[in-house]
This record gives sequence, C-alpha cells and structure tokens, in this order.
Amino acid sequence: MRTLVPLLAGLLLAPAAHAGSVPRPAPELVMERGGAPPIKLSQFRGKIVALAFSYTTCDHCQLLTVTLKTIQKDYEARNVQVVECAFEEGVAINYPMFLKALEPNFATGYTTAVIVKKFVQWDDKRDGVLMIPYMIFIDVRGTIRGDFNGKDGFFNDADKRIRVELDKMIKAAPRPAAAKK
Repeated sequence: MRTLVPLLAGLLLAPAAHAGSVPRPAPELVMERGGAPPIKLSQFRGKIVALAFSYTTCDHCQLLTVTLKTIQKDYEARNVQVVECAFEEGVAINYPMFLKALEPNFATGYTTAVIVKKFVQWDDKRDGVLMIPYMIFIDVRGTIRGDFNGKDGFFNDADKRIRVELDKMIKAAPRPAAAKK
C-alpha cells in the first residue's frame, strides 16, 4: 500500500499528453515549398483535411508519409485532402530530399516550429516536448475536429486510426444540395 500511494500520486501529477481543445476554428497556416508557390491551408476549405506535422528526417514521420500516400489515393474521391507540413531545424535543406525519396501524392510544405506550436496550441512549459508526428483533422467548414500528438498512442496503428477519423468526418459532412430541375 505504501508503494501504491506514491505511484498513484505520481500518475495524477504527471502532465497529460496535450491535445488542443476541439472543436476549434483552424487558423491559417502558410507552408513554404522551396521555390514553388506557398500553400495556404485555406485553399482546402470545403474539403476534409488530414494535416500531419512532421520532420522530414524522422523515421516514424517517413512511415506516416507512406501511409498518407495510400490514404490520399483511397480518400481523394471522398472530398479528403491530405496535407503534410514539416518543421524541423534545417527543413529547407532537407525538404527536396524528402520529396525525392518519398514522392508524396498530396500537398506538402514546411514552416517553423514556432508557427506549428501556435497552430496546435502547444506550450513547452505546460506540455513538455512536442512529439511527432502530430495530426490535425479539419472539417469542410474549417473547424478542427481531431487533434492527436505523438504522445497519445494515436500513431500505434496510424492507418486504421486515420481512416476511422476520416470516415467519421465524411459521415458528418453536410451533403451537397440536390440540383433543381
């Protein structure tokens, strides 16, 4: 019992893995693309967006990119857009090699860690180290409906869990009005 009390106290006092509050409006995000025109997240308004934040040099993130390629192919006709935003130090140098090696079939770009942390509502003092990959799911109206970081176990079965999130959002999406005759 003496061992159990400190253990339980430690668990209660340990910081929980942070996820920004949902739902919340998705702020604008501009991603550079190394010589190509920047991408704005708002370009995808009207689509369901699966937004991944990653490092181009991270093995787990590269595996996620491969998974996201299949998901983009499978969900493109269902009004889903996958977007990946890298943000490690030196990303402008690493980005071209990332594109060449992984050949993503979806929108990619990069920005700074400061911008990513602001977007996901991450505070290092409160939340600790931002673990990657990190995913945000945005509905057709531009509202964040899902917020999953590298600490919360979401990526243990990324393919399945991403598809579950997308399927929920597709089911909840407003249907286009029927054309009048």
